[in-house]
Order: sequence, then C-alpha cells, then structure tokens
Amino acid sequence: MLSPVSRRDFLKTSTALAASTALAGPHLLAAQDNASAPQKQWFKGNLHLHTQWSDGHPLAEWAVDWYKSHGYHFICPSDHNIFQSDQLRFDGFGFSNPPADRAAFDGQTSLWKVISPSPGWPRLTQAHVDQTIEKFGPDTVRMIRVGDQTYVRMTPFDELETQFAEDGKFLMIPGYEQTGGAANDQQVHVNFLNVREIFPYISGETPREILARTFARGEQLYEGQNYLFMANHPLWRYYDFSPQDLIDLPQIRLFELNNNSIAGGLDPHPQGWMPEKFWDVVNAHRAAHDQPLLWGVGTDDRHCYQTPAKAWCVVRAARLCTEDLWEAIADSDFYASNGLDFQDIHFDGKTLAVKMDVREQGAYRIEFIGTKKDYDPTRRVIEVAKGARNPARKIDVYADTIGVVLDTVEGTEGSYTLKSDDLYVRAKLVKVSDDLKPDWQAEPAAWTQPYC
Repeated sequence: MLSPVSRRDFLKTSTALAASTALAGPHLLAAQDNASAPQKQWFKGNLHLHTQWSDGHPLAEWAVDWYKSHGYHFICPSDHNIFQSDQLRFDGFGFSNPPADRAAFDGQTSLWKVISPSPGWPRLTQAHVDQTIEKFGPDTVRMIRVGDQTYVRMTPFDELETQFAEDGKFLMIPGYEQTGGAANDQQVHVNFLNVREIFPYISGETPREILARTFARGEQLYEGQNYLFMANHPLWRYYDFSPQDLIDLPQIRLFELNNNSIAGGLDPHPQGWMPEKFWDVVNAHRAAHDQPLLWGVGTDDRHCYQTPAKAWCVVRAARLCTEDLWEAIADSDFYASNGLDFQDIHFDGKTLAVKMDVREQGAYRIEFIGTKKDYDPTRRVIEVAKGARNPARKIDVYADTIGVVLDTVEGTEGSYTLKSDDLYVRAKLVKVSDDLKPDWQAEPAAWTQPYC
C-alpha cells in the first residue's frame, strides 16, 4: 500500500540515507559500488481493462494476448465487481444465467456465460467465441450444452497467468474494478490493483462518502498486502466526483487522467472542469498544505478492442515485478501517455528536466505547468438542472490561476527550475499540429507527474 509520503518527504528521506551512507566509510561504499544495482528501464502497462468476465467484448485470453502482442509489459484485467477466480458461478456484472440443470457442471470450475443469439451489453456472442478459437484453436474454449443454451467457461486468472506471463517480459497483475453509484446516480468507480479478494460495493449519499468508506475498507481488508487504490474517471458519466472530493481525501494518491470521456449522448457544461484542471486544482491545494500530491495514470478502460487504445502508463523500474513497479509509482517515477514517450525524466528537488524519446519526426512542444503560491483557491458551485443532454449536477468552478503554463520549450528536451513562488511543476509533451486539442484530449501527448 502506498504510504502517505510527499515527494518532498521522499527527497528528505533520500538525503538522510545518502548522508548515512557517506558516514559509513569507503569500505561500505566500495562494497555497494561492486554490487551495482540493476539498470532501470521503462515498462509500458495498462491498469484498467475489461473482458467477458464482466462486460468487455473479447474472451479473456484474446484480450490478454492483444496487450502482450502490442508491446505491453504489464496489465491488470480489472473486471467489474469480480475477480477471475476458479469459483463455480453463473452470474456477474449485468448478467445472470443459472442453468436449468446444474448436474452438467459437477466438478467444473470458474464462471460460465451463455452464448447470446444477439449482440448487446454485456452479452457473449458466437462471434466472440469464434474470435478466440481462430486465434488459439478449438481446444481453448470449453463449452457445455444445457437444453437450448450453450455455456462457455471463462478462463481464470491463474490459468491466464500460466499461459501468458513471462519473467522479465510480461507481467499479469490481479485486481478488479469496484463499480456502483451514489444516491443521486453519480457513478463512483475505483480499481484495487494487486488483490485477489473482492468486497461488495459500498454505497453512500455522496461520492466523497463512497470514496472514503471504500478506501478505508480496502485498508482493513488488504492490510499487509502490496496493493494500489485508484480513483477512476471523475468526469464520467457527467462530473461524477469533484476536485473537492479528492482535496478532502488526501489519502487517495492515484486517479485516471486519460480515461475521462463524458458518457455518450451527454454534453459537457461550458463552465465545467476538464481532467487536467481537476488534477491541478487538487495538487494546488495539496502542495499549498504540504500534503501528498495526486498522481495521474494513463489507462484505456478497454471494453471494445476494435478501436485504438486510449492511453497507458509507463513506469521506470529495475525489474518487471509488482514490487518494483509499485515502488517506482510511490516515487512518482512514471508517466501517462496516449502516443508520445519520454526518454528521461529527472527531478533533483528543484529542477524538472525531461527529454523525449523521438520515434517520429515532427514539431514537438514541452509545456511546464504548475500553480503559483498566490493562486485564487475560491471554489464556486453552479447548479445544473436536468436537461435533454445532461443529468442534474453541482459542478465546481475554479479560478484560471490554477494550472497555468509556467514555461514553454519548442523541441524535445527542456527543463524548468522551480521559482520561489511556485507550488509544483509538471511537464506535458505534445506534438504540434493545427488541430491540437486542449487538456487530456491532446493526442499524441505524454504527461509527467507533478513535482514540488
């Protein structure tokens, strides 16, 4: 579990450790030099995706293979309100299909889902089954016919891990997405990463109450486990939880930056915040009050695999294992991307220096973004009445002095040194074009974490 330590505190700890090493004398230093640490490298991963275990389109093995064959190093299949265990069952997120005769499943394990004659949410169709058979062969998919229904066995996590995981090449992380809503129909979704036991959704009157209670229950249930808690897509369905919610809950360290589309058929409010603004509002407050900063994660929350992946995260670690990945995330040594890559990110406690890994020629820009200490923290709440293309909502509005461009570098390498009146700084890398979109919708782009 991430401890509530700020980057500033981490640097203080690192400085103390360096000082104690120096006092240990040349013999210890020589021994440490000889036992050189492994070279750190960048690992690409996705911590939010779905399969037929809940409401994703493909069977799990097809989805896992997609990521492995597309250059990802780690993934977490985070299906809704379920872990891919070998417990025998016939229902899940959005479906229930108990067989008329369970005798056919004596001695069987895992989740069994019925093939639907027609597509629709969250149905399994013959096309999904055929897709997997075509890739892996007919013996991959186990089916049982009961009456006029054909049941398909979903492959459990342990079997997927045996089939796909490779030391140093591809890591599978267990987890799930806890999904539900508040009393006023606001959706509050979170991911628990590197856990195998789930607990029922905790409802409440407000998103803040749900987030707080869910976080606390996770601490209790997963005590001693090396897990992460991530708050998912605050903008979906429609401004569903606010920056103020995460200001009030500084124990939450991760949120989804790039998975924030407003639900289809709904229109954004002209005064509503965007995800990067959300991020900066929270971090302006946290930095001003010496609290742990909020880190942004790139994910694709993939359900349909016919469209390109929306985003991913890239973590710098010595080894491809959960322990090292989580340690790097705790040190904010990772970035979010939807198409561009950093070759290096370095913060020495005062200066943030970044260098792009150029894969394609073009015009690139680095924006150093932050908030000044004299920013206006005023929060104005607007009441949005239910309309034809929006639900009723209370939406926070914040000053333009939060999340401003502190400096711009045209090119692929640059640095910014914190000024005495800066609260924090983060870097955003974009490819310059005539139709470059603002905020998280810039594509291709990449985002460092904030540093202070």
